[in-house]
Amino acid sequence: MKQPNVPDTADYMAAAGCFCLASRQAARKITRLYDSYMQESGIRITQFTILSQLMLRGEVPIGRLAGILGMERTTLTRNLTRLEQESWISIKTGDDPRARMVGITTQGRNVVRRSFPFWSRAQAQIGKLLGTDGEAALKLLSSRNLG
Repeated sequence: MKQPNVPDTADYMAAAGCFCLASRQAARKITRLYDSYMQESGIRITQFTILSQLMLRGEVPIGRLAGILGMERTTLTRNLTRLEQESWISIKTGDDPRARMVGITTQGRNVVRRSFPFWSRAQAQIGKLLGTDGEAALKLLSSRNLG
């Protein structure tokens, strides 16, 4: 006899269609595809994304950059450490001594310029795989505040 409010095995089968799982699997596959295209450039897609956003936006506080990228601040800080070691970014204290500002260096700009053709080919391939409807759905989800 089934206890009330206790799911049985059939109920758990619904988890096979979990949107969270599917989105994480898709994100990993997309990242791997970008990285395969970016490999020849010498940087990973995560590095390119950070650098290109800094190139577009100029110097920004780390917290704001984390928000723009949709990353946890601690994860971003780990990624920034490597970029700073490569001299692709600079991190300094802002007007508020508690806020750290991050900006792209001339070397970092050169890395973005050199890597852009590889990113562009990956972007076109992902666009083909997603199709117009997939691209629209992805952009819609990324623009919504879900939580």
